[in-house]
Amino acid sequence: MAEDRFQILLKFGLTLYDVKVFQALLNGGSMTAQEIARYSHVPYPKVYSSLKKLSEIKWIKEEKSWPSKYYLASPDEILLRFKEKIDNDVKEFESFIESSVRPVYNSKGMTEKSDVWLVNGYKAVIETFLEAIKLAKEEVKIAIPFDPSQNLLVELRESTFKKQDLKIKVLTASRSSKNIKKFLPKAEVRARDFMFGGGVISDSRTVVLMLSMSEGDYTAIASNHPYLAMLADSYFNYLWEGAEAPF
Repeated sequence: MAEDRFQILLKFGLTLYDVKVFQALLNGGSMTAQEIARYSHVPYPKVYSSLKKLSEIKWIKEEKSWPSKYYLASPDEILLRFKEKIDNDVKEFESFIESSVRPVYNSKGMTEKSDVWLVNGYKAVIETFLEAIKLAKEEVKIAIPFDPSQNLLVELRESTFKKQDLKIKVLTASRSSKNIKKFLPKAEVRARDFMFGGGVISDSRTVVLMLSMSEGDYTAIASNHPYLAMLADSYFNYLWEGAEAPF
């Protein structure tokens, strides 16, 4: 291929012929199958196979003329169709796991390995903190007893922005509550000025506990151990019930 950047399309199920047809339509506009074959150097019989595939994924459209002409859908539409396919593939695979893999896995008495690990340093602790938030699908509980930086607030917003159904609870100091609510408007925010450390509980399953947050000395424990997650969840709920709702 003349342009290496089109090689990325090969990763998404297209053949080399499909990509050449796609590139021909991108460069040549509306074209007949014969014109595409001549422009792309794809054998004429193979052009129709590629046109069929590109039509099925709705990356190209067909003009009702004689002979038929084909042209690319808009970039926004191509991207939308690709995202829809990815979402459908993920849902299909999740269904397969839940219906075919998990029942057999559970019936054999297998258990997931639980890990507990120590994280040191501000950057590593914050990255682990944010990663736990990104894992959440249903509910995330966040305790931030310190004044979060602007960068951290932006990262928090980006980590939850696309998860419209995600329930978010944030427990923070009174002085920080207004700023956090500004960046996370859909979150339920409560204020409590005295907390032992901070952290994240993701879907009551994954937990990151910040043990030390003094300048230059950030330490956290991260774990998916069910007992540790249960303890963290219970402690958060206890603090939550006694916290003020400033909004």
